[in-house]
Amino acid sequence: MATEITNETLQPPANLSERVARLEGAYPHLATKADLQAMQATLIKWIVGTGIGLFIATIAALQVFLPAS
Repeated sequence: MATEITNETLQPPANLSERVARLEGAYPHLATKADLQAMQATLIKWIVGTGIGLFIATIAALQVFLPAS
């Protein structure tokens, strides 16, 4: 369901309480510290795993194309 953007939605809020309410309404959509730490751990695992996989693939390719004498 698409939200229609009107000229009124693009206007800044008129008063402070409306501004605060709009900002606090966005909080549930933001990442928490725990979310960021979990994402960091996942990224580290992927980077290390990819590095190991590339290293093994390189060694295997070298053994195929440059056999030992």
